[in-house]
Parts: sequence; structure tokens; C-alpha cells
Amino acid sequence: MRFVAAGLGAAVLAALAAPGAAQTPADARKPCVRSLVAMEDSVDSARAHAGDVFRFRLVDAATAPDGTAVPAGSLGYGVIANASHADRGGRAGYLALETRFVVLDSGVHLAAIIDRVHDEASTAVGATANAPGLLGLIPIVGYAVGGYDAMHHGKDATIPRGTRVGVFLGDDAALGVCRPLTAGESPPPAPAASPVPATTPTASATAAIR
Repeated sequence: MRFVAAGLGAAVLAALAAPGAAQTPADARKPCVRSLVAMEDSVDSARAHAGDVFRFRLVDAATAPDGTAVPAGSLGYGVIANASHADRGGRAGYLALETRFVVLDSGVHLAAIIDRVHDEASTAVGATANAPGLLGLIPIVGYAVGGYDAMHHGKDATIPRGTRVGVFLGDDAALGVCRPLTAGESPPPAPAASPVPATTPTASATAAIR
């Protein structure tokens, strides 16, 4: 009996120790460079179609993963990934955005990928405006409710101008070499911005200033 008890005790200890040993190792990848952009256009599911282009602007100055300075207000472009119009039967409208890139002063396109882990503003769902479901359980009234729900339109979804969306700057997120910030984690110090080479005014520019 003592041997059996000892064996059971060892098994219990091994079971308790197993979860700790099986814990997933910490993600060693560097945090992604995250910034906020503000919608420059309003998007409404009543008129929007998948593939339509929209514009946005960088809210605050940022530094790309390669050290490139990105000024506040830099213009960016994206496409509507999904759009459904409101329809009869109380079907609500739906929108899903996909940011693509920010245009740098040099004309280079810097990738901007929506932070799907923390962002909720890049999608929108309209209201169904259906009658409360419990009314359908009431005799006679339920028939009227069913007819109402079948005939009326739902509400379209809107993402208004000025809506802020979280994005990752650069290709690191798409390549999987960075990770989203965890809850309560502070972003790392931004890399030093690439110096802008000094330019010498031309003779015509000097004359114009004078």
C-alpha cells in the first residue's frame, strides 16, 4: 500500500508541475510600430462598394521601423474591404476598412496595416430596427411583427470623417517579425529619424527671396 500511495503522490506532483512546464514561451519579437490615423473621408454603406478608395491622415508624427520620419498629417490611402447595403427584412448595413499605405514626402509608400488585435473602429454595423423579438411570441401580435420585420429596411453603417483607427507602420507586421503591444505595455523608444540632407539654395531661389 505504501508503494501505491507513493506512486499516486508522485503522479499528482507530476500533474501539478506539468502546466508550468508546458507554458508558452514569451514572444521575443520586437513590438510593432503602432500609430493612429484619422479618417479624411466619411464612408457610408448606403453608397460604398468593396474596392472603393478612402483617405486618412496620420494623427501624430511617427518614426517608421527603418528610422524614416513620418510627419503628422501625412496622407494615406486604403480600400473598403467589405460593404453591404441595408435591405428589407431589417438587414443592417456593414462596413470593413483596410488601410494600405501612407505617402511620404519623398513619394515612397509606407505600409499601414490595421491593428486587428486592438482596433474596433475600422468596422461598423448598422441597426436592424426590427421589432423586439419577444413580441413575436405573442399570439396574433407575432404575425404583425413578422410582417413588419420583413418589409422595413435596416439602417446603414457609417464610419465618419475624423474616426481614429490604429495601424502598424511598415512591413514588419505583414512579415510577422513584430508583435502587437500587450495590454498595459508601453511602446519602445522610437528609432532615431534619418537625417534630412541640407540643401544649398540655388541662385534663382536666392534671388526670389531677395
